[in-house]
Amino acid sequence: MVVCEGTRAELSFEALKNNVSEINRLSLNKEIIAVVKANAYGHGAEIICPALEILGVNHFAVSCVDEALCVKKYVPSAEILIFGFTAPNRFSEVVENNFILGIGDIEYAKSASSYAASAKTKIRTHIKLNTGMNRVGLNSKNELDAVLSFSGLSPEALYTHFSAADSFDKDDINFTRTQQEKLLALSRESGLKIHSQNSGGVLYHSDFKADYVRVGIMLYGLSPAPYETSFSSPAKLSPVMTFKTNIRQIRTLETGDFVSYGRTYRSDAKRLAAFIPVGYADGYSRLNSNSGMVAVKNTICPVIGRVCMDSTMIDISEAEGVNVGDEVLLYSDRFKETSIEYIADRLGTIPYEVVCALSGRVKRTAFPAVFPR
Repeated sequence: MVVCEGTRAELSFEALKNNVSEINRLSLNKEIIAVVKANAYGHGAEIICPALEILGVNHFAVSCVDEALCVKKYVPSAEILIFGFTAPNRFSEVVENNFILGIGDIEYAKSASSYAASAKTKIRTHIKLNTGMNRVGLNSKNELDAVLSFSGLSPEALYTHFSAADSFDKDDINFTRTQQEKLLALSRESGLKIHSQNSGGVLYHSDFKADYVRVGIMLYGLSPAPYETSFSSPAKLSPVMTFKTNIRQIRTLETGDFVSYGRTYRSDAKRLAAFIPVGYADGYSRLNSNSGMVAVKNTICPVIGRVCMDSTMIDISEAEGVNVGDEVLLYSDRFKETSIEYIADRLGTIPYEVVCALSGRVKRTAFPAVFPR
C-alpha cells in the first residue's frame, strides 16, 4: 500500500474504549457485533479490529469475503458475518474459514445449500428478514420456512435492518417499533438468536429485545442522527479519529491574487496563505473548496480556492506565529468547525461518508502508538 508522508489519521484507543463501554451500558450488555466493513469505516481495520478484541469484542461484520479474510488475519479467533453477496465460487473459502453468510434471498440460500450439500458440509448463516426497509431480506414466514429447510445451511440467527432508527419523528419511531415486532413475530418459532439494533437502535431503542447489537458508527464515536438532533444522544461518544497534516509552504498573497484551479478565489487584501499536502485523493472532499475550515495554532482557518488532488491552500492570516511544519487539524473534536459531524452537515452528507472517504494512502496510526494488551 502506498502511504504519503505527513497526512495521517490518529486513532485513539481511549476513545474506542469509551464507546464500547457506552454501547455495553445502553444495550444492557448484549453481545456486540462490531461492523468493521469498509476498512472499519475508514479508520483502518488493522488497528481497530485487534483493539476491539482487547476490549472483549469477538463478533465482527463485513461486506465481502476479502474483508472477512482481512479481519481473520487481524483477529484469528473472530466470528465473522458477511453481509454482502458472496459468489458461489468462493463458498469454499467461507467454509474453510468458518465464516457466517448473511442470507436474505431464497435463490441465494438455495445456491449456498447446494454447494454445501455437494461438499458434504454446512454453511453457517444468519438469515435476514425484510421488515420494511425493502432492500434485502426474506419477505414472509413461508420464505423463512423454506430457507430453514435447506439441508446445507446451519442457521444461527435471524436479523433485520432498521431504516429510520435514528429519527425522532413520531411516525419513524412507530415504524421502527413495527419493524422490531415483525422480527420478533417471525423469529418466535425458530428458536434462533436475533439482532436488529444498529447504532440508532442502540441509542434510541435500547429497550428492544435481542441477543446481539450490531453497531458501526457508534463504535467510532459518531452519531447516526442528523447533526441538528445528534446533541440529544443518550451516549457520551468520543470520536476515535483525528485527521491531521502539516504546513509545507507559506506565501504572501497580494490584493487581487488568485489561488488554485479555476481562479475561484481572489484575495481581497494582503493575506498569508499556507500549502497543506492533503487533497481529494486522500479523501478530503473537493466540496471543501472555498468553504472548508481547519485549525492551526488554535485558530480556525478557511480553505481558499479549489481543493486539488494532493493539496489544499488555507488562509492563515488570523493565526499567530505560524511556521512551516506546524500541525493542521482537518478533523478534530477540539473545535466545532473541525468536528466530523459538523463537517458532514456542512457538506450536505453524513459522517459515515466523511470517514469512509479517507483513502488507503493516508497513514493510520494508533494513539498511544501501541494499543495496550
